[in-house]
Amino acid sequence: DLTGLPPTVEEMSQFIQDESSSAYEKVIDRLLASPAYGVRWGRHWLDMAGYSDSEGKRNADMIRNYAWKYRDYVIKAFNEDKPYDEFLIEQIAGDELVDYADVDAVNENVIEKLVATGFLRMAPDGTSANPVNRVEDRLEVISDELQILAGGVLGLTMDCARCHDHKYDPISQRDYYSFAAIFKAAYDEYNWLTPQPFRNQWAGSTRRHLPVAMPAERRAIELHNKKIESQLKLLEDKLKSTKGPARKDLKKKIDEQKGKIRSMPLIRALWDRGQASPTYVNLRGNPGSPGVLVKPAIPRVFTDESFSPAKAVGKNKTGNRLALARWMTGPDHPLTARVWVNRVWKHHFGRGIVSSLDNFGKLGASPTHQKLLDWLAVDLVENKWSTKHLHRLICMSRAYRQSSVISSVAAKHDSENKLLSRMPMRRLDAEEVHDGLLAVAGRLDMRMGGEPDEVQVYGRSYITAKPGENGWRRSIYIRQRRIHTMTLLQTFDLPSMNPNCVERVNSTVVQQPLYLLHDKVIHGLARKLASNILNETKGIEEAVILAYKKIINRTPTRKELKGLVESLDELERQFVMAKETGQKNKALAAVCHALFNSAAFLHVD
Repeated sequence: DLTGLPPTVEEMSQFIQDESSSAYEKVIDRLLASPAYGVRWGRHWLDMAGYSDSEGKRNADMIRNYAWKYRDYVIKAFNEDKPYDEFLIEQIAGDELVDYADVDAVNENVIEKLVATGFLRMAPDGTSANPVNRVEDRLEVISDELQILAGGVLGLTMDCARCHDHKYDPISQRDYYSFAAIFKAAYDEYNWLTPQPFRNQWAGSTRRHLPVAMPAERRAIELHNKKIESQLKLLEDKLKSTKGPARKDLKKKIDEQKGKIRSMPLIRALWDRGQASPTYVNLRGNPGSPGVLVKPAIPRVFTDESFSPAKAVGKNKTGNRLALARWMTGPDHPLTARVWVNRVWKHHFGRGIVSSLDNFGKLGASPTHQKLLDWLAVDLVENKWSTKHLHRLICMSRAYRQSSVISSVAAKHDSENKLLSRMPMRRLDAEEVHDGLLAVAGRLDMRMGGEPDEVQVYGRSYITAKPGENGWRRSIYIRQRRIHTMTLLQTFDLPSMNPNCVERVNSTVVQQPLYLLHDKVIHGLARKLASNILNETKGIEEAVILAYKKIINRTPTRKELKGLVESLDELERQFVMAKETGQKNKALAAVCHALFNSAAFLHVD
């Protein structure tokens, strides 16, 4: 639950041998302190944020070259236990917290705050694929972003109010457009910035990326480029008087020099750009039929209709998003803390206290434990919005430490487990399957951060990740395109972000065991694991026991051990008769491969 990785044999042994009363608590603390924790829980947040390395909307599915910086920001924030209120404020209004225009004052904090605003840049955006994109296309992007924010963070369904008053919740069409107006200085459908990157640092650029660098790095780039530009000028002057074959060679040298020009680092950010165009209530959602003029405001059900911008740092900033973020993270806000603790609860227990994670309104599910939800929300705020504190609280609870065995009493009175009479068994997420296979086979590269690893596409349907020198990195670092999803991850229900994923589907279908049965990479991992085990053990029984410990985290029963030893002997004889080499490795690899496909490996029980 906490790291997305299976325990190692050494970790299990250490826990079993620790007879102190704090043995379990020490494991929880160790897992929360592991860098793998941020990868696991960062992935949950990225689902809600709609993270993707491509733009979507169009068949081209253009690559988002700098989205990975936001991914790394999220993982780092979880590992550092950044207070949830601060985490939200940075993502909604990070640009209004710093003066990034003062290039000599740029530091890591400034860059981090700008990268955080990538949260509001995650929705599918096909406007750059069409040079004549329409206002309707731009409004679709804005609508998706508002849906991600309102549903994921506030538990509100506001999207229908784009065309008419909400049918069930007290959110009017005017509320929707007033809420959208808060973002207008950054997301203006009549002054649109295309999402694709640019390669210069001109302030007048119309691309939605910020070129920001630390002072030392900026000066180094400028000095480097100045030398290249001087050489280019000499070559271009010489080109004017050069004719014949030498001219072709000179052009080649010019192109080579141009290729050496370095660009400023770019950030996929959101930022205010001064005065926005006016916002009107679009009748029936049609921008061609503007109604009454509205000003930036929070939905009236929460306030007395007053909305004052916050004081932003720097020039040409409205302070509207900063005011919104501070309102959302106020200690007495009725939704923000409840929605977050409910989401964390869901990932631990398989179902939220409110099962409709993005809908706390009238049509949403009623809480199964209202007082518990309220208490957890208050406790989160009182403990400085610490998510790790919340994890520790849940993981140390008796409810979390229950067995998944169903008693006759529970089967009769709590068949759906709404009262948590047992710990629910769950199938591993797609990333847990991928990362777990690599981990037990000793082929998991634990390097973190940086540009995503590329995938290889074979034919029309088979997509796999390219391995590095030390194997494969965790699946969060594989390029996440909307149309080119890695086959293993897709088979195990990795969601498509359209615009985001509030809650994953968890299916059990025949394609899953068939994939594990036939995939060449999986077979290779089984062989690698078998080789590792044979190098670590003496004798076939010891090898089988270690295979069980590595793959399904327990020792085999006597019956299982006897049956597998007999099967291994038979397999080895068959390989000998077939005159194949490496009979022991192949026989043990077959056992490892079978365990990969077992329910015990694919489920947390």
